[in-house]
Amino acid sequence: MSKRSKRNHWTESNQALAQNSPNFRALSVRDLLDARDQYHYHLMNKTNVVGTAIGLYLFRKGDVATPGAKKKAKGERRFDNSAVGDASWPCVLVLVNEWIDDAHFGGSEEKHEPFEMVPKTLFLPDGRTVPVCVVKVSPVESIPSPIPKWHWPGSLLGGGVPINVSVQGRLKTATAGCLVSDGHTTYALTNRHVCGPAGTRISALIRNRQVVVGRSSARQLTRLPFNKLYPGLPMRSTYVNLEVGLIELDNVNDWTSQVYGLGPIGPLLDLNDHNLSLRLIGEEVVAHGAHSGELSGRIQALFYRYKSVGGYEYVSDFLIAPTAGRACTQPGDSGTVWHLAPKLESDQPLPLAVEWGGQTFAFPTGTERLNFALATTLSNVCHLLNVELVQEHNTGVMPYWGQTGHYSIASFAASFTGGGKLGTLMDANLDRISFARGDLDPKRIRAALKDARDNADFVPLADVPDLVWKRFPNSVTGGRDNRPAGHGSTGPEHPTHYADIDEPRPSDGQTLRQLSLANPATNLTVEFWQAFYDECGHTSSSPTKRGLLPFRIWQFYDAMVLAVQQEKVADYVCAAGLLAHYVGDACQPLHGSMLADGFPNQNGGNGSQLGEGVHSVYETKMIDRFATDLVTAIATKVAQLESLPEVTSGAQAALATVELMDRSAKTLPPTDLVNAYIRAGGTNHAAERDALWERFHDETATLMADGARVLGMLWKSAWIAGNGPSIAANKIVAIEPSTLRELYENPAFVPSLTLDEIEPVVNS
Repeated sequence: MSKRSKRNHWTESNQALAQNSPNFRALSVRDLLDARDQYHYHLMNKTNVVGTAIGLYLFRKGDVATPGAKKKAKGERRFDNSAVGDASWPCVLVLVNEWIDDAHFGGSEEKHEPFEMVPKTLFLPDGRTVPVCVVKVSPVESIPSPIPKWHWPGSLLGGGVPINVSVQGRLKTATAGCLVSDGHTTYALTNRHVCGPAGTRISALIRNRQVVVGRSSARQLTRLPFNKLYPGLPMRSTYVNLEVGLIELDNVNDWTSQVYGLGPIGPLLDLNDHNLSLRLIGEEVVAHGAHSGELSGRIQALFYRYKSVGGYEYVSDFLIAPTAGRACTQPGDSGTVWHLAPKLESDQPLPLAVEWGGQTFAFPTGTERLNFALATTLSNVCHLLNVELVQEHNTGVMPYWGQTGHYSIASFAASFTGGGKLGTLMDANLDRISFARGDLDPKRIRAALKDARDNADFVPLADVPDLVWKRFPNSVTGGRDNRPAGHGSTGPEHPTHYADIDEPRPSDGQTLRQLSLANPATNLTVEFWQAFYDECGHTSSSPTKRGLLPFRIWQFYDAMVLAVQQEKVADYVCAAGLLAHYVGDACQPLHGSMLADGFPNQNGGNGSQLGEGVHSVYETKMIDRFATDLVTAIATKVAQLESLPEVTSGAQAALATVELMDRSAKTLPPTDLVNAYIRAGGTNHAAERDALWERFHDETATLMADGARVLGMLWKSAWIAGNGPSIAANKIVAIEPSTLRELYENPAFVPSLTLDEIEPVVNS
């Protein structure tokens, strides 16, 4: 037979098979539940069967994707080696704790009895046929890990944050899922077994302190008969677990309807027995748990039967599988709301289900244990409690981190760490470096920072150099300023934040930027910079005129390398977080220019220089005003950037800093920025901020994305240079804020030095 004839014969055979095969794809949720209900006791009496669910057929690599087609034995099918594909058809999932190939059934001494085999198809009296997909699972007890002490919002709470109640001397923790309202009272929805009886006082972790936020409501759900929730679907003697409670909030103004880590949410997905569809299987879902942080997964199955008690079955509406390589749900995440993940940037996550528990499966390869989330349909919960989802409460706050470029740059830098242990470490500590995503209104952040500073509380690392170190130690613990300056103070920390590298040298008109880039080995040195400043008239008697930003970053690079070499993970995290501030300065063109606050020696009237005020209006006021749009733009730019090659020394880190400052000045020339500010009016009003944003929004996003890229590269470079990959996995953890605060309050930790003091440190 020719090759062409063989192909035609194969095609005709497949077509005939398809015509004679049952139309499995036409099966509905009702069909699958009907088949499982009628065969339930038959299936559960099989020796190895531990549970059932409904879903779509799972294919192992190499499976034949045609129902009824002959397949060779390929070994056990598991959740970790199989997946739903485009060709998957509806089926009843039968979970077994031992995989036995068909050939091992036969009734002889060495074989299992034929009646122990799980049938491949279920036949209903009316002629319907329903396929069965057998999946091996190994249910085991979960091993709960300690709940991390994240740096949670200081003033604005929302979905995804932890709520706590003290019971018999123990602190129970769950997750606030979302806000709901009965039209009169607004509640936070969470897990019932943490809420406790009506009137129980509920607290939340606010800036590392337990603060009472409300009391549990009498409106609670435990379990309900399946037929009450889904009267149109066939299931006998079955309960649906719900485990939902409500917290009556003391002050709703302290809460936002946004979900921590996810931002504003879309409308509730209204699921019921008429529209519940198998199209949900395989859909990506996202959440934020108080224990695990950001969670992602896929809907693995519907109506998963997880136990049988007293002749009644217990099911969960959803069985959600974790995304490979990402965090799994843990105790403490109960109460979190899972959302259908946005498919487009313009989409919002759609609330779908409330997690009430988990099922842990063990696997022989890869991750030994994976926690699957068990969740109940949120629309059923809202219907039964007679409440509606709140979407538009306090949504003016930003759904991202940080009020300034320092925090935004730090949060995006993790994209450039290359993953691995370093990626895990920085992800675990980003709350320490930046601000929590649910607490990002600029006014609230400023108030929170003032409160932290005034009450000796932890300050997120990215702004410690401004908020702590640029203060007198007798007013702020850890302050490094040592002499008055007008109405404020100054000291060795101030000149480390900038360098006027566009100032021309009197002898030939060349700038420090040009000279340092042309011959870094000779010119990017402390000695050369000292001589340059002396020639420009900025002598050592005026240290604040002798900016040294590249050398400060050199100093931090060396400190990070040393910390990694000594396996002082807390020291590395602290230095890396503080470094975010200086790299944030380096990517802003005014920090590398003599035009930092307008045109020097040009009278702008009223005793000020022309363009004075541009620095604060552009870098602070404008960014605060357009922070939401800016962070979205930065995310787009970051996705388009390639990682930079690693550096291998502090000198190379300093050169990378000058190169960043050079790119920033060319992307947004300081002269253009100051002139635009002057033309707009030259004052601190909304008109000037709007004009600068209209003119420079794209350039600003480009600068900050580049800064995030350089910061991530420096983190990674120091980690590799210090042999970070060899550090034990149990040290890759979130660092206690108190430990980090103790480090940055120590004046000897990466000490603030002037240009005339730093040479021995960077050349040691």
